Amino acid sequence: MKCRLFYRFLILLILSHFPFAAEAIAGFSDVPTDVTLTSTTTTITVSWNGDSDARGYYIYYGTSSDNLDTRIKVEGSSTNEYTITSLKPDTTYFVAVSSYDFEYSESGRSGTESIKTLSDSSQPATPTGFEITDINDITNNSVSLKWDKNTESDLDHYNIYYATTSGSYDTTLTVYDSDSDSFTVSGLTESLRYYFTISAVDTSGNESGKAEELIIDTLIDYLSPYRPAAISGVLTNTTQITVTIENGNSQMADYTGNILYYGEVSGNLDNSVDLGDSFSYVLNDLSVNSTWYFAASSYDYSGNESVLTNEISVLVEETVRFLNQPDDFDGGCFISSTNGSSHTFSEIFFVVAMMTIILLFSYLQKYLKFFFMSGLVVLMFTGFANAVSSNDTDDLDKNIIGVSVGYYIPSDSEFTDFYGEDIFPVYGFYERFFFRHFSMDVETGFMKEKGHLLTESGEQTGINCKITIVPVSASIKYDMNILPNIVGYVGIGPDYWYCQEETEDKIQYPEIEEWVGGFHGKIGVRLYNTDEDFKGTGALLESSYSQIDRFGDNKTDIGGWAFKFGFFYHF
Repeated sequence: MKCRLFYRFLILLILSHFPFAAEAIAGFSDVPTDVTLTSTTTTITVSWNGDSDARGYYIYYGTSSDNLDTRIKVEGSSTNEYTITSLKPDTTYFVAVSSYDFEYSESGRSGTESIKTLSDSSQPATPTGFEITDINDITNNSVSLKWDKNTESDLDHYNIYYATTSGSYDTTLTVYDSDSDSFTVSGLTESLRYYFTISAVDTSGNESGKAEELIIDTLIDYLSPYRPAAISGVLTNTTQITVTIENGNSQMADYTGNILYYGEVSGNLDNSVDLGDSFSYVLNDLSVNSTWYFAASSYDYSGNESVLTNEISVLVEETVRFLNQPDDFDGGCFISSTNGSSHTFSEIFFVVAMMTIILLFSYLQKYLKFFFMSGLVVLMFTGFANAVSSNDTDDLDKNIIGVSVGYYIPSDSEFTDFYGEDIFPVYGFYERFFFRHFSMDVETGFMKEKGHLLTESGEQTGINCKITIVPVSASIKYDMNILPNIVGYVGIGPDYWYCQEETEDKIQYPEIEEWVGGFHGKIGVRLYNTDEDFKGTGALLESSYSQIDRFGDNKTDIGGWAFKFGFFYHF
């Protein structure tokens, strides 16, 4: 009894002289509550409700609920979230949180929570730069390989695959050092061809794709490389042939170069040239109307030569361009006295026919509205039709300016042989109404295409050329209301087009620059926009056909069909 009284007295004495001790004893931080976890493949974010009187927190975690063997110290009473990093994907972790006060006295732990990190399904990048370290590192039973290191933080190792059959790998070697960028494969058989590739594997077991196959012949090397994949030849001048070889040994480790064989007799190619690692060769000063035959082979570091490619032939012949002066094409507006009569009737018939159509539009416009309306279906679904109101276009302004883009189809099919099929000209125009239904417009455009000259037999050459065309036209048009704010029109008129054709061979083919006359017909629709935000604007659809051949005097016609879509402003 006396001992108990003594100890009580001693405790009271200590507390009375050291009040901070009482605060410490009474000031243990509270246990954190509401601990929640979220995860990614390699992180867990822990959040909790803490104690404002706490100095900080301890986070305990591990892969077993009975052994939270890792502790993280988190400073700050206001901190209530922390992200644990560098974790393993697809792994269950257990987490608990405690708090500590300013004397580092720790509270009890919260309840233990668990969460699984997400699975890592992302493959590492396929290794690049896979090749031999040096040609001299190939022996009769080993080869040294190198590659560019992968940069993934979770990279674990590399797999090297090889076999004596392409694409069917029966041996796999593991390079466990993820920081490695080279490896020596040993135990190979001499005088044998091997196919190697490599992949990267991360810590989750995800494997990259395999690198491009590397082909290696062990010593002593009696095996020839593959022959070139292809060989081709074109005229690159009137007396010059350029031969191009396509590599068939890009992954052959000891591939060294190509040999070109050529001659004027098929099957007897008595000339040859070692190209080394070049893939093209130019033969100059060749005779016109001569035929040359070519084949090629590849060779390796040991001097083994492949079989020859299939033989090709190139005829040295005259080359032609699209605007072939003076026989087929000339500048000017009018028919010459020598050969114009053979085409005069068709051109006159076309003009008369177009004038007849315009008169019919004027007389039968109410019957033709259905024809135009069928062509408006596409426009009605573009949103322009929402702007249509009941206003009549008879009171619209008399001036119109606009721009359009088009798709051009030349009437001369040879044009596409020289310059291809996709031609997209741009246009600008001004139109003026001078009667209720009649107007006149002036339009100009621009188109420019690059291509190649052809031989007389129609083969494409390697001689570059380009053509520039600036179409200029004037039209008399008849305009007819189809629906409120929708106007259809037809028109005809003369054309005067500027054209220029240039080639690389300016000596053989000087630049052609001419203005050429012709005529056209067009049909289209205009849709007037009545939205106040776009007042005075509208859209148009138009198709036209032009014949630009000096009214039949030129054999070459640079005209054709044009299909246009554009916008206009009326004032």
